Amino acid sequence: MPNPPRSETLTSRTFVLAMLTIVAISGCGETQQPEPGADAPVIAPSAETAQQEAEQPAESQHATAEVACDEVNGIRPACGFKNPEDLAVVPGGDLLLVSGMGTFLTDAPNTVSLFDIAGNQRQEISVNWEARGDRWGEADCSAPDPARFSPHGIDLMTRADGRHQLLVVNHGDEQIEFFELLNTDGAWQLQWKGCAKAPGDPFLNDVAGLHDGGFFATHMWNKSIPFEEVVERLTAGEKIGWVWEWQPDTGFTKLENSDEAMPNGIAVNEDNSKIFVNIYMGNKTIRIDRASGEVDGEFEVKNPDNIVIDGEGKLWVASHLNDPVEGRCADDHAGPCLLPFEIIKADPDTMEAEVVFRHSGEPMGYVTVALPHRGRLYLGTASGDRMASTEIR
Repeated sequence: MPNPPRSETLTSRTFVLAMLTIVAISGCGETQQPEPGADAPVIAPSAETAQQEAEQPAESQHATAEVACDEVNGIRPACGFKNPEDLAVVPGGDLLLVSGMGTFLTDAPNTVSLFDIAGNQRQEISVNWEARGDRWGEADCSAPDPARFSPHGIDLMTRADGRHQLLVVNHGDEQIEFFELLNTDGAWQLQWKGCAKAPGDPFLNDVAGLHDGGFFATHMWNKSIPFEEVVERLTAGEKIGWVWEWQPDTGFTKLENSDEAMPNGIAVNEDNSKIFVNIYMGNKTIRIDRASGEVDGEFEVKNPDNIVIDGEGKLWVASHLNDPVEGRCADDHAGPCLLPFEIIKADPDTMEAEVVFRHSGEPMGYVTVALPHRGRLYLGTASGDRMASTEIR
C-alpha cells in the first residue's frame, strides 16, 4: 500500500491503516535477557516531555527532517542504522545484537548487526549461511535465501549445552531462523543452523526461546489477507492473531487462550513457567500460565510493542503514544522518526505497572524496544537511522 506524504493528515477512512502500518512493524517482543545482575531502577521522565504529546501539532510529533546525531536531554543517539527494531545483549556485555527491519509490508531485506557500547557505534557481524555441523530447527525446513533475509523480532539465549542460540523472525521466507553466535579469535559471527516454518499463512512478529529447545512466536494475522480487510476486522474487534508454540518433537501448536487483536512482543520468565505477550490493538500486556494455559494476569498499556525481561525479572515495555489521526512517519524517510513514546516497567507477579520514562522530540522517537543494561536503557526503533541510550537514574 502506498504511503502518504510525511506530513499528510490522515482521513477517518485511512487513519487505522496508518496506525497498523507503523505499529505492526515493531516486533518485535522480547525475551532478551540483559546481563545477569544488571540493575533496573526507575528512570525519571525528562523535563522536555512535560507537555503531553496530544497537545503538540502533528508536524512536531513526526518531523523527520535532518536531526543531528547529538545527545539531547540525556538521550545519546548512535546513528548509521536502518530501523534497529530489536536488541539483545551479547555474552560479555560489551556489545548488543541489533535487528534491522525492512520496510513494513514489503519484506525488504535488511541485516543483523552489532552495537559497540564503549564506542557508541554500529559494527558489522559476519553471517555464514552454509549449513555446518548439527542441525537445529525442523529437518525439512528449507534454507532461506540470504539475499531476502528480512529480520524482525530476535531472541538470544544460552542452550542447555552452553552454546549461544539466536532466533530471528525472517519475513523474507516468513519463518524462524536458528543461528549459533560464535566467538572466533575475538570476533563474533553468526552461523546459520536451521529454521522452522509455521503452518498456514503466518505473518510473524516476535520470538522467545525456551530452555527445552522450543520457542514461542507471535502471529499477527494471516499474511495473505488484504491489509484493508485486516484493518476492518481488527477495528471490529476480531481477534485474528495468536501465539505459536514450537517443539522439536511435535512442531507447531497454537497456544491455548492466545487468540488476540495483533499479538506483538513476547517474552518468557527465567523458569519458562509464564509467558508475557503484548497485545498491540488490545492496549494491554497479558500473562499466560504455561501449566494451565490460562491468562492469569494483565495490565493496560497503550499500543505495547516489544517486551524485555531484566536480570531481576521485571518487565520493560515500549509503548507508542502517537495519535495516528494526526499523521505518521513515511516509509524510508531520512533521519529519525520523532513520534512520542513511553517506557513501562511492571512487576511480573502483581502485574502492577508504572511509566518510568516518556519522551517526545529530538533526538529519537517511536521506540520499539527498551533494554536495560549496565545502568543505561538502550532504545531501538522500527523507523529511522538511529538507536539511542539514556542513563537509568
